Amino acid sequence: MFRSTLFLALAASLAAGAALADDFRSPPVAETLAKARQAELAAARGGVSPAAAPTVEEVGDADSFGRNAKWRGLMSGFAYLSTDCTPAPGDPADPLCVQLSPSPGFTTFTVPDVAAITLPGKSAETFLCHNQTPVVSVRFVNDQPTRQQYRFQLTPSYRIESEVLQGLNDPGTGDPYNGAIEVNLAAIVDTGYLEPGDNVFKLYTQSRGCIAGLVSKNNLTNGYGLTEAQARQFFRKPITIRMTLQGNARMVDSASMTLGLRLTGD
Repeated sequence: MFRSTLFLALAASLAAGAALADDFRSPPVAETLAKARQAELAAARGGVSPAAAPTVEEVGDADSFGRNAKWRGLMSGFAYLSTDCTPAPGDPADPLCVQLSPSPGFTTFTVPDVAAITLPGKSAETFLCHNQTPVVSVRFVNDQPTRQQYRFQLTPSYRIESEVLQGLNDPGTGDPYNGAIEVNLAAIVDTGYLEPGDNVFKLYTQSRGCIAGLVSKNNLTNGYGLTEAQARQFFRKPITIRMTLQGNARMVDSASMTLGLRLTGD
């Protein structure tokens, strides 16, 4: 029961975020191998220079092939979940504290702008890659008289702002970008069951590395509808990245969420 529930929740989460983050699909294997064979035959006939630029079918990402990756910034955001976010007398409310719904209620949370950085223009040529690492502790408590299902999900969202996105619209929906696109990078999904009186502490820490990248020239043109010229200009202008922590929780008594993101670019 637990394993199947966890698998289905994880699969649903991955499916929901697949179009937003690391959205890369290799070309069909037959095309890739055929292209490689054509290149081999052409090279054997002397028709292709060994230094010829590789294609997407050959290497998957032709834009970044052979480029050096350079460190391009670091950001870290924090928020926490509590059964009581009431501030001390005279103190302001803490915007980083999320008040949990009374057990066994479900809490959905969004904590915006927990971190932000602005990269200078020309910080990258064709992509920005991420290494995302959560350090999250969660205490699950069942104070109910019956067995309860617990859940915790954390999905950081990144708002990527650029003047190049002003005046452009989403090709799928027609909605204006208003100078920014949103990218989600799922971090944690955990669900299972607690017996009456259970008190369980869990620590989650695992890194997620770059695949298609946080943003790239390829997904700007093929996914977001920019022209080649606009995509090139995107990387020549300053880029601001804002981090938001969002997710949901059930049967959670408290949680501490720290999320670090280090960027590289070509």
